[in-house]
Amino acid sequence: MSATFKIVFNGQLYQNTDLTSAQEQLSQLLNIPHNIVIQLFDGKAYALKKDLSSIDAVKTESSLKKLGLITKVEPQLITVISQSQNNQIALTEHSKNTDKHISESTNDKSTSIQNERLDTDEAPNTAAAIKQSYNKYKLLRNTLKSALYFCYCALCIITLVGVVISVNALKNNFDTLNNTTTNNLSYQNYKQYLIDQNSLNQPTQKVTNERTANPTQQKSNEYFSRFSSLINSYAQSTGQADIKTMGGDKLQQHLQEIDDLGPKNEFWQQLIQLSKSLDNDKHAIGMLNNTDPAKVQWINAVDWISQSYIRQHQNSQTTNNSPVTTDEPSNPILNLTLLISMLSLFSLFVIAIKMKLRAIRYS
Repeated sequence: MSATFKIVFNGQLYQNTDLTSAQEQLSQLLNIPHNIVIQLFDGKAYALKKDLSSIDAVKTESSLKKLGLITKVEPQLITVISQSQNNQIALTEHSKNTDKHISESTNDKSTSIQNERLDTDEAPNTAAAIKQSYNKYKLLRNTLKSALYFCYCALCIITLVGVVISVNALKNNFDTLNNTTTNNLSYQNYKQYLIDQNSLNQPTQKVTNERTANPTQQKSNEYFSRFSSLINSYAQSTGQADIKTMGGDKLQQHLQEIDDLGPKNEFWQQLIQLSKSLDNDKHAIGMLNNTDPAKVQWINAVDWISQSYIRQHQNSQTTNNSPVTTDEPSNPILNLTLLISMLSLFSLFVIAIKMKLRAIRYS
């Protein structure tokens, strides 16, 4: 006769212990299916471990206490009776609330098996079936978790793409509204133009306007007078021909025709701004040699701003006259509609997967 110990558990937990977490950890510790672990918490007394030495019993009880389980170590007596006397083995277990007796006899061929028994000496085929069922359950749970993670990632990506498309759509709409405003032509732009032309060694080409000239108004005369005054001052300081020498009346008529291409007096205002910049720079330009490419000729500056203004308004007219098809839906709106549909679909997937995981967890 030898003395061993067993760990008895009656379904009680320490305070503030999570039941679900304790069940999962106990399933991993004992290496038994989760549905069997759930049955251990019905309030009855079960022997979780048997045939333990005193040291192993203390270690096992400490591990179970860390999981939050209230257990008890009880002595276990194994009595061996002579085999000649009916070859009978009796094992008596002491429980907290009730005593359970398991008897086995070879003479009357009767066997009494308790459903609460957790012995590890079960038949090999039963253990294999339980292990196979547990592996299938674990594989299904991992697959569903992976699908849930994929759906979460897809939702995040679709949301980010939707935000980017929305921002771009708003930005394009804002830029379209601002495209009606005309970019100002400055003296600095012309100087940059001269630098680019000198580097490429390409002469500036003149563009003439074939539109019929409108009658000259008093306002345009005033603008031309201010323009002539500034240009003559610049021409005198740099040793260039003045407005009269370059054909003042014809020049005024040509400039008026260019101004008629756009909003009233807009070109005149930009032309006067260019003349002021030239006049402010006359002292530095006057010190340069006539052969120096950096010495700005005012007639070339006027020709440059005229060509730029003509091209600018010709391009705007081409854009405004291009046919607009109303049958095609707006691409941003179509993209947003598709993204919203995908968001709804993946949201349904997430809900379905989470419900399936919950059902498997508590089955």
